[in-house]
This record gives sequence, C-alpha cells and structure tokens, in this order.
Amino acid sequence: MNLRGRRGPKPPVALEVSDLLNFARLAMGRVDVQPLLWNFSTNRSKRGRNVLGYLSTIPYWRGNLPVFAFVSIDRSIDPKDKPLAYLAYTNLAGEKAFFTNSTGDPKYQYAAVVETEEEPELFALSLDGKKTRPEMPVSIKAKNVNSLLRMLVMMSDNVASPPLWLYERGAKHVLGLVAPFFDYYEANALPVFFYIEGPGAPPAPFIRYLSAQDREEISYASFVTEMKYFYARIVKVNNMPFHSLMPRNKRST
Repeated sequence: MNLRGRRGPKPPVALEVSDLLNFARLAMGRVDVQPLLWNFSTNRSKRGRNVLGYLSTIPYWRGNLPVFAFVSIDRSIDPKDKPLAYLAYTNLAGEKAFFTNSTGDPKYQYAAVVETEEEPELFALSLDGKKTRPEMPVSIKAKNVNSLLRMLVMMSDNVASPPLWLYERGAKHVLGLVAPFFDYYEANALPVFFYIEGPGAPPAPFIRYLSAQDREEISYASFVTEMKYFYARIVKVNNMPFHSLMPRNKRST
C-alpha cells in the first residue's frame, strides 16, 4: 500500500466532533491507555480556529483507516478555559471534562495535550475534506436498537468498546457503528456501517444494556452508575465519512 502522496504521507480521515464533552467521551474510551491529543491553530477559515484532535485507526478494507477526530475549541468551550497540559474526564456518578495541569486526582482519566508551533501538514490535509474521502463501507440498517447493541457487545471487551456515532441526516438522526469483518476475500476487513435512524436524538449519551433472565433490558443514562450493565457511549459528530448520503430510492450499500 502506498502511504505517501505527492506532498507526503497520506492524511487521515477527518471527523468533527460536536463539542468537548463528546470528544472526551470518544478519546477516553479505553481504560488501559492514556490517549495523546494534538492541539494547534489552523487558518482554514477567515477567523482561524484552535483545534484539539485525536488520531486512531479502524480495520478497513485494505489495511487500517486512520481517523483524525477533532473538536474546534473556540466554538466548544468558554474562552477562558483554553487547553492546558491534560484533558481530564470522568463518566462515573456524573460526566465531566475539563483541562488541567495536574493528573493527581484518581477519579479522572487523563489525556496528554501536545501543542505544536504550526499546523501539522498531515492534519492540515486531513481537515481539507476533498483530500480525505474514504471508500465507503457496506451500509446495513438494523431493525432496532437491540440489534445495534448486540453487535456492539460482540465487538467489545473489558478494556475497550467502539463508539456509537450520532449525526443528523436531513430530518433524521442516525446512530451507528463501524463493524469490521476480518479476512474478507482479498480485503483485510470488510467494514460494515450498521445503523438505525429515527426522528429524534437519543435522550442521553449512554445506552445501558443487560441480557438476563430470558429478556433484554435497554435504557438511557447520563453517566455510568450500576456496573451490572453494559454501557454504550454515544458520540455526536458534525460529519460522518462512513455513511453515504445517497437518496432513499437508491441503494446505500
């Protein structure tokens, strides 16, 4: 696979998260690692903006797809709360995200913030959406949220769980995840965007799921409380590069 374009390494796919709390919910999805965040200023608009980003990968067709999830700090937080050395986050007994210079409070997870003097070219190309349009995954619409949660449970373990992406598609709200099915013919993985859609957004950022006593229990929660449940985290984004916006009279697969 050619990892370099005419100007350098191929840029990751850009995915704009709606606000800082959704961004922290995404970046702090693992309990076994401390994520690294990138902070820089970009002049890609008339006023410019301050960007906080998180780089990760998804198994995807031929190899892994790098994804640069980012949030525009100037639009998402109070101007006085500029990024410090770490982003702290918790979802236990309440959800909270804030910047700090200390990592001493064990109640929180911490992500290190690395500041760059200039906008890295790799991420500058990523923010130019025309240069980072990935090959679409197969799109499959689930019958209900139960099926979506069963898929997510299958993909999760004790330390990590993929996010459920939430975004608006016309008058509908779409909730879905990218599920890789490995070793599909010559592909490293067959990526499937498995989703549901409805007229309204979920009422809370977490979905609680429990399968016991011959029944399924699904409810929504503002934070993590009872540990007997599996908690699906919803991350609201402003764009979704993994789902084609084709008209309904055409197939989206």
